[in-house]
Amino acid sequence: MDIGLRHLRCFLTLAEEQHFTWAADRLGISQPTLSRQIQRLEEVLGRQLVDRSTRHPNLTAEGRRLQADLHLLLPQLESALRPAEPQRSLRLGYAWGYPLHRGRQAQSTLEERDLVLVQTIRRDDSTAGLREGSVDAALLWGPVPDPRFTTTEILREPYIAAVSRRSTLAVRDRVTWRDLGRRCLIVNTVSGTLTPQDWPADSTPEIGAETTNIEEYLHAVAGRRGVGVLPVSVAAQHPDPDILYLPLTDAPSAVLTYAYPRTNPHPHAATFGQALRHPRPSETPTPHRIPAHT
Repeated sequence: MDIGLRHLRCFLTLAEEQHFTWAADRLGISQPTLSRQIQRLEEVLGRQLVDRSTRHPNLTAEGRRLQADLHLLLPQLESALRPAEPQRSLRLGYAWGYPLHRGRQAQSTLEERDLVLVQTIRRDDSTAGLREGSVDAALLWGPVPDPRFTTTEILREPYIAAVSRRSTLAVRDRVTWRDLGRRCLIVNTVSGTLTPQDWPADSTPEIGAETTNIEEYLHAVAGRRGVGVLPVSVAAQHPDPDILYLPLTDAPSAVLTYAYPRTNPHPHAATFGQALRHPRPSETPTPHRIPAHT
């Protein structure tokens, strides 16, 4: 049966307007086109729907019956055939550094499997914009002690020391956690996770400079204001000709946490967390090595 929704919509509009010119104008088509659509509908159904013997078209009994049926059926049919609206993208916040391999793999999984775009947004904030609602979920280094969020540990990785190439530590192949305790420490007061209290009581560093983002942090290290400590993957994303990254022994692990609101979360927030926790084995990269000297 060669009848489309356009034929049915044309018929209903004509039935309501009872005037070919007015109905055509409402539909945004020409009057001859409307006449052909109605004629085609009548031909396919094998019955006369409109009485054209009068100045204004009147519905026949068959036309009135079809009008009554279509008033109920056509809106349901149009709704069922309406293309699905694209799902709202997942806004993913981060502050220090984005876990490139695992994060991008999880992005691909969500976008290919669930057709949900993941929009990464950097926010220099303790929750990368999650608390203020500017993102739907966030990847954060360190614990997230906020009961309003569902949190999941994604991975643990080593810390690495960041020192100026003019520092006396630059001649070392590696440094220990206690070595740094005898130095001044660069602290990120906005989104950082380490403070002098993370060192033993007998080896607590002083604060050499306070910063608010990764750029300020690295500038302070390069300027010999103190030493820095970064997760290995974050350091790998921020090479600097004036900074040397040294292996760090006896240090605690850097913990990456995924968080999203417990109340009214994004429909795919939990799904994205699962993709982060369980990367596809065939695509799991080997750990990135940062050269001691460049």
